[in-house]
Amino acid sequence: MRHSFARWAIRIIAVVVLLVVAALGYRALRQHQVAEALAIRTPAGIEEASFVRIGGIDQWVEIRGEDRGNPVLLVLHGGPGASETPLFSLFRSWEKQFTVVMWDQRGAGKTFAHNGLDQLNGVTNARMAEDGIELTNYLRKHLHKDKVILLGHSWGTMMGLMMVKAHPELFSAYVGTGQVNQIDEKEKYLYADTMKRLEAAHDKTGIAKLNSVGPPPYKSDRDLEVQRALSEKYDIPAERDLRANLTTTVLFAPGWSLYDIYEFLEAPKYTGPALYDEHLSYDAAKVGTKIDVPFFVVNGADDAVTPTPLAREYFDRVESPHQEFVVLKNAGHSAILTEPDIFLRELVSRVRPYATKTETPHG
Repeated sequence: MRHSFARWAIRIIAVVVLLVVAALGYRALRQHQVAEALAIRTPAGIEEASFVRIGGIDQWVEIRGEDRGNPVLLVLHGGPGASETPLFSLFRSWEKQFTVVMWDQRGAGKTFAHNGLDQLNGVTNARMAEDGIELTNYLRKHLHKDKVILLGHSWGTMMGLMMVKAHPELFSAYVGTGQVNQIDEKEKYLYADTMKRLEAAHDKTGIAKLNSVGPPPYKSDRDLEVQRALSEKYDIPAERDLRANLTTTVLFAPGWSLYDIYEFLEAPKYTGPALYDEHLSYDAAKVGTKIDVPFFVVNGADDAVTPTPLAREYFDRVESPHQEFVVLKNAGHSAILTEPDIFLRELVSRVRPYATKTETPHG
């Protein structure tokens, strides 16, 4: 009897091992196929991915484009801590018009995995913006460009605004999507809106959960996440299903190990709380309303994280050489990810001309 049980146990273990090996083999094959499909093969193209020394630590930077002569577009991901680098395949069409730079900021993605929790010691908004300026100067020298376009998503708009305000001479244009206005006002708006949705759906469990954390200002980042999860439940389908829809994109992202993906998912749990208290007092108007570069906001009409009416309030206070506010229908907070081709059309028609107009080689 014991021998029979042992044989069955060995067989089950063997089957499990074979299944794991097969799954890992399939993942490796798919990663190779994706890498081949996304490869840059044009004579003037660029395809680089490496750690760059920024702010005293190694930070992950990916640079891709079909023509080095194109304007450089630096993408500032959201979060903080929510890398968008493993999603670079979504922006493949962008690489015909721009040299696209994806960056895992301090406390995000591969940068988080490589440096551990020490990178967040004493981290501030100012430190993050200084990292961004340092990267911008690296790109100008490395890619022989005088200026770059800055595209911030959500938290990235907060850091991006600080960057263009401090050093407008480095940027040909600023583009915000999921544009943050004032955190305190925004969170009160979102709390009331979420409660209305829960009440309309007669979601008693959700109402109880939201009441349990109370209205903002929240005591912690964890309470904030309760509101976000309840809001997401009643968001538009493209936003509600975003994580599920992008799971295979992340899983098969070339160059991303399973450990990298694990740390990619873990990073916001640490970086968000590290900056939470400072973010409570953030107000874009205090950063500045006089912006000395062309200023664009491209927001989803149904943004349930940085409401478009509030983004418009800040936009209307801005004075800049040129500014445009664009609303994308049937899109939400992550329009850059759910509607990348539509977003690209706006970038090409509205923003790119300002980059090419001001661009001169940088030696």
